[in-house]
Amino acid sequence: MLEKTCDEALLYGFAAVAVFPICGEYVAKRLKGSQVHAQVAVGFPMGNHMTATKLKEAELALEAGVNELDMVMNLHKFFCEDYAFVCNEVRQMAKLAAGYGVDIKLIIESGYLSEEQKLIAGQIAIDSGAKFIKTCTGFGPGRATVHDIGLLLNAFGEKIKVKASGGIASLDDAAGFIAMGASRSAGRHNIIEQLEKMGYKP
Repeated sequence: MLEKTCDEALLYGFAAVAVFPICGEYVAKRLKGSQVHAQVAVGFPMGNHMTATKLKEAELALEAGVNELDMVMNLHKFFCEDYAFVCNEVRQMAKLAAGYGVDIKLIIESGYLSEEQKLIAGQIAIDSGAKFIKTCTGFGPGRATVHDIGLLLNAFGEKIKVKASGGIASLDDAAGFIAMGASRSAGRHNIIEQLEKMGYKP
């Protein structure tokens, strides 16, 4: 399955193949030398690991050749309003990744957040050196929505990139988020099936 996913990503020119850390080394080797990134998320799915654990998880992935790193925001600390802790943790991750020439995306898990909290989380991403705000893991209650993407773009679009992620099940949805101004839009395997049905040939 991983081999097929990598081959499809190469064929269609997708930005990245996202996998759990245990698969990072395989995907990094498979995609080496291509424009498709090997992507791993650390602190999945709630972000409530110890900071040292997250950093070690990231370090192992980066040493294995992963060249795109996502990080789930520490939701426990965020809901306790310990924003200094959250920001410091993300800043440490961004510094570690930068040493490998890699940027990080901060997953804020927007489905759990109020309007105000989404804006606070977005500002944390900017202040801590993340290069993307990413909406959802896909494992929580939320999904990428037009409202949330618009909210984040209006507030932060000139300062940071935004990735629509979570529950994007159609090609139209993915393309719509990009048209709004999102820099990335995650998708499921059925998007490839939709492209094939349309007769698209890379």
